[in-house]
Amino acid sequence: MKRILAIILFGAAIGAAIFLFRGELGSISTRLEGQFLPCSQPITYTIGSFDSQFGISKSAFLSAVAEAEVIWEKPIGKDLFAYAPNGNLKINLVYDFRQEATQKLKALGITVGNDKTSYNALKSKYDAMQTDYLQQKSAYDARVAALQSRENAYEAAVAYQNKRGGAARDTYNQLNAEKASIAAEVAAINALRTGLNAEASNTNAIVVTLNRLVVELNLNVGQFNAIGQEQGAEFEEGVYKSGASGEEIDIYQFDTNARLVRVLAHELGHALGLAHVSDPKAIMYRLNESMNEKLTAADLAEVKTRCGL
Repeated sequence: MKRILAIILFGAAIGAAIFLFRGELGSISTRLEGQFLPCSQPITYTIGSFDSQFGISKSAFLSAVAEAEVIWEKPIGKDLFAYAPNGNLKINLVYDFRQEATQKLKALGITVGNDKTSYNALKSKYDAMQTDYLQQKSAYDARVAALQSRENAYEAAVAYQNKRGGAARDTYNQLNAEKASIAAEVAAINALRTGLNAEASNTNAIVVTLNRLVVELNLNVGQFNAIGQEQGAEFEEGVYKSGASGEEIDIYQFDTNARLVRVLAHELGHALGLAHVSDPKAIMYRLNESMNEKLTAADLAEVKTRCGL
């Protein structure tokens, strides 16, 4: 009886463990299936974190993902991806300095293409804005230094009069007038600082885009420095990640629906297990620089090899 009871308890414990970890076990099973039996079942995906600052609805975003699916599925006549509320592949929309830069350029009325002409035009804009910023910053620093001197002189005068037991009426009125003038100058300098910060932010938006173009166009120039801050990250529009916690795609930047579809298609290719190819027009080229919305021969060869077709 003790042996039977032990077997029953052991079986119950195994069942409870399977129930508790069924999600992780399912995810591991799916990844193993994708590794050893690629394309045998569609990869299920869902929407993970979704930042509304991109200004796109979830339904519109899912439509873009569906368009990206078709780029891979139609040429080989096979369902490779499928939406599911609890899909194994999470697609996240992550807002940071990259999309912020894109939106600021739009607000400034600056349209950027992926060519040398766009780079040159943007570089000229950057040079002009940086020169203007540096001039304003120099004038701002001079006013701050002058204000500091006035504040020091005012505080010294007040301390002197207090030490004497109080100021005469004329001196008292002069000190009050200086105090009001200093307060007005502080407000003016704060307004200047706000304007300078906005100018720096707009210039840094151009820096982010210029650095992206330097990489994408393989230009023999150094990276541009941001004003007053370091971005601290390489420009990537999207990234595919796979690890113990599961599979995810993070989308960081897009300026048009076409570019969103392309970066989604590229990361979905990685989810299929595809590597980068050398054809600059291919979906799986390392940079999202082409306007091509179809698989190239290089893409097609990769996915056929991967799926054993």
